[in-house]
Amino acid sequence: MAKSTQFSRMRRLLAIESARIMAEEAVTDFRAAKEKAARHLGIDAQQYWPSNVEIQEELQARLSLFHGDTQPGELRQLRETALEAMDWLADFHPRLVGPVLEGHATRHSAVVLHLFADAPESVLFFLVDSGIAYDEGWQRLHFGEEPAADYPVFSLTFENVPLRLVIFGLDDERRSPSSPVDGRPLRRAASAQLRKLLETPRSF
Repeated sequence: MAKSTQFSRMRRLLAIESARIMAEEAVTDFRAAKEKAARHLGIDAQQYWPSNVEIQEELQARLSLFHGDTQPGELRQLRETALEAMDWLADFHPRLVGPVLEGHATRHSAVVLHLFADAPESVLFFLVDSGIAYDEGWQRLHFGEEPAADYPVFSLTFENVPLRLVIFGLDDERRSPSSPVDGRPLRRAASAQLRKLLETPRSF
C-alpha cells in the first residue's frame, strides 16, 4: 500500500472512531476522543491524527446515519432545557454554545452556557443562594491570536441535564473565543435566537 494511501486510510479510521466515541461514549473533548480512538485502533503515531473539522464531519454523518430516529428529539429536549436554564440565569446574559447549538448533541451532551459577570463570585453566590450543588473547574480558551487563559467553570445538573457555565468578564460579551473545531470565533446564541431556532421547522 502506498504511503499516501495508508496515511489517508489511518487518518479516516481515526476520524470515524473518534466520532463514534463522541457520539456514543459521552466524550466531548476532541483530543480525548482522538487519544481513545488511537488506543482502540492500536495507532501510536500522532501524524495520523485527523483534524477536529474532520471528526466533526464524521460525527454529523454518523448521527444522521445511525441516530436519525432519536437524535433530533434528544437535541430538541436539550435546546428546550437550555432555554429554561438561560431564563433562570438571565441576569448574566447567557449565551448558548457548543453541540446543543450546532445541532450535533446527543443525550450524553452537556448544555454549555457562557455567562458574563463583574466577577465569578457573582455567579457562585447566585448558585449558593439557589441551593444548587455544583463543581468548580477551569477551561482554557483564547481569543484570536491572544495567549490562552483559564476561565472559571461551574458544572451542575439542571432538569436532569449536565449544565456547564463558563464565566467571562463583562467586556467579553462583545467578542467570542476561538472554536476548538476550526479556530474561528465560536458561535453563540442568546435566548431570543434559541427561541427562534426552536420555532424554525427543520432546525433539528
